[in-house]
Amino acid sequence: MRKLSLTDSVFIGLAAMLGAGVFIVFGPAAALAGSALQVAILIAAIVAYLNAGSVAQLANRVTRSGGGYAYARVYVSKNFSFLAGASFIVGKIGSSAAIALTVGNYVSRDYAVPTAIGAVLLMTLINLAGINRTAFGSKVLAIITIVFLSVLFFAALAIPSSTDSLGMANPVSIFSAAALFFFAFAGYARIATLGGEVDNPAKTVPRAIWLSLAMVLVIYLVLSILLVDKLGSVLASTVTPLADLAEQTWIGGQLIWVFAAMAGLGSLLALLAGISRTGAEMALDKELPKAFSSKLKNGAPFLAEVSVALLIVTLVLSGGVLISLSISSFAILLYYAIVNFAAFRQPPAESSRPKVLNLLGVALCLLLALSVPLEGLVFGVVVLGATMLIRWGLRVARQIR
Repeated sequence: MRKLSLTDSVFIGLAAMLGAGVFIVFGPAAALAGSALQVAILIAAIVAYLNAGSVAQLANRVTRSGGGYAYARVYVSKNFSFLAGASFIVGKIGSSAAIALTVGNYVSRDYAVPTAIGAVLLMTLINLAGINRTAFGSKVLAIITIVFLSVLFFAALAIPSSTDSLGMANPVSIFSAAALFFFAFAGYARIATLGGEVDNPAKTVPRAIWLSLAMVLVIYLVLSILLVDKLGSVLASTVTPLADLAEQTWIGGQLIWVFAAMAGLGSLLALLAGISRTGAEMALDKELPKAFSSKLKNGAPFLAEVSVALLIVTLVLSGGVLISLSISSFAILLYYAIVNFAAFRQPPAESSRPKVLNLLGVALCLLLALSVPLEGLVFGVVVLGATMLIRWGLRVARQIR
């Protein structure tokens, strides 16, 4: 099998980070950060880079699937491992709901929820069929998205600046916006988990992470400056910012839905596979019912896939874009706090990366997690707390029997 090159790895990271996030996150983040939108982006990028370094550090030693769940099981404890797995599943369910709603809003604002549900069901069927996004598909998706954003950028330069501007925000709101932007950056971890698929992973993975993160950071910063200048205060109240911008140019807003749907569906396909496979790994360790580990002939975990799809549809029906983004950001930031802690616990002989970077990653992840909008924070704490209590209760019941 051909090993993935540095270019392949960079494009996989670009495709993951330039998925649906770029089409939706600017509006809700602008409502929180106001004129400090670029500061929020920089904070999110710093946290993403620290986390990616910890993931790469751990992935070189732990080859088992499951990401942070597997890392914490090796270097921390089963309790933290379960919390990492539960946080990943809850967070990615929130991400999937937000992405599905993004597709729905761009394709048809009047029928956003039914369209979102249709997107989830379609991608679930594709995953069950054993079809997953390839490195070639990621490259094509990334190139199409970058070309589209470049055309939109140059077209938007010709339109006049907005007459009103975003207001100032307090520091807490800036961190809240950074937490939402972390949702848009979170795809970098896909590179770090490529493992044996990459040519010379010790050198290629860190370089690919740095290059893709740097490129996406530049794209987000440039887009944020353009959107703030051309949309002004309107940016803080829209869920389709790129469509609103395109409508003022010669491009028009009619074709934007094609690019948004393409990016969103690609992201959904990868997310659904990751969630269900983490659930299957937890079932193998008896952290979830054994039935969730059962797989079809093509390797797809059937019950896990269907259960995840139903939970995403439930969130789509019960929550909006902001609550889905908030839930996703809180749970995934908690997940990465545990990943950083696992990297901190890794023996020095296994990695030369300074431990202070791991601790800084833990601190910043927890800070951003506690800064998410209140609804997402409360929902995340309640759901994950209830999950831990149920697990404890089941373990006690087994011991009594």
